[in-house]
Amino acid sequence: MEVGCMVSGSILLYGTVGSTLNGLLTGSLYGLMALGLTLIFRVTRIANFAYAEYITYAGYAAFAATAALAGGAGGAVLFAAGLLAAALVGAVASLLSDELAFKPLWHRGADPLTLLVASMGVAFVMRYSLLGLAVSANWPLQVQPMVGNPVLATIGGLSYISGAHVAAITAAVATAAAMHLLFTRTKTGKAMRATASNPVLARISGIDIYYIRRLTWLLAGAIGGLAGFLYSYYNPLNPETGWQVLLWIFAAAIMGGFTFYGALVSGIILGLAESLASFYLNTFFGIDTAYSPVIALIALVLVLLFRPEGVIRLEAHMLRRRA
Repeated sequence: MEVGCMVSGSILLYGTVGSTLNGLLTGSLYGLMALGLTLIFRVTRIANFAYAEYITYAGYAAFAATAALAGGAGGAVLFAAGLLAAALVGAVASLLSDELAFKPLWHRGADPLTLLVASMGVAFVMRYSLLGLAVSANWPLQVQPMVGNPVLATIGGLSYISGAHVAAITAAVATAAAMHLLFTRTKTGKAMRATASNPVLARISGIDIYYIRRLTWLLAGAIGGLAGFLYSYYNPLNPETGWQVLLWIFAAAIMGGFTFYGALVSGIILGLAESLASFYLNTFFGIDTAYSPVIALIALVLVLLFRPEGVIRLEAHMLRRRA
């Protein structure tokens, strides 16, 4: 009996450690994905459902780049090539979607609801265009960039810390800090805030609002590209990957009050809650881990019902103290 309890305790301990590490990885990626969406919303006020497709396009671009160089390039070269291709394609896809769809509607005076519905249409067009391209190019519907994911440390022989953990957490924290500093400490950031507040007044004041808008979409797309590459770094990719993670992207952004640090922290909280709750519910009650998306959905519904302005407003507090 004592041995059985000790074994069960060990399994529970290592399962908890493994779930925590997995939650940190996925949570960092949720936060990183939410940063680009947050940037777009803060400057243009568009709740862009098509943002998830930039992530998918970026993942496929990384796959194509690494596959083309896989014959004679080392791991570092493959990593750099995949990352560059993903960021570039994400940025271009983001900018083109604004130039071809959102900006013309904005010029016609479209309200936020119209732009939100338009973003759904853009998402459908992008998703199934990519699916058609993948089928015509004979790409497998489940792809992964040809970049290794080295194990850096093991815990108890069951859990491990990999290169994906380090890359995802580092990228998420660095990007959130960079976006916060850009938005609050630079002239470009002040121009972004002015454009978001009143585009007409900003233009009269001498701000090139069209340059600011293009820069916003390029940066957001590049962030989505980085997230898409890191997501496919350890996880299979298919044409509906963006749609599959869209719930967590919006949940992290909304819970964070559409602030950069808030989106990062909310993403990590969602990742940890999903991973740990799934493990415990499966271990003690036999509930299938396939129900894990319900956790993010419940969190999103509760936030929208009781605190629609977001539960984490770190940047707002910082700005009030500075004022």
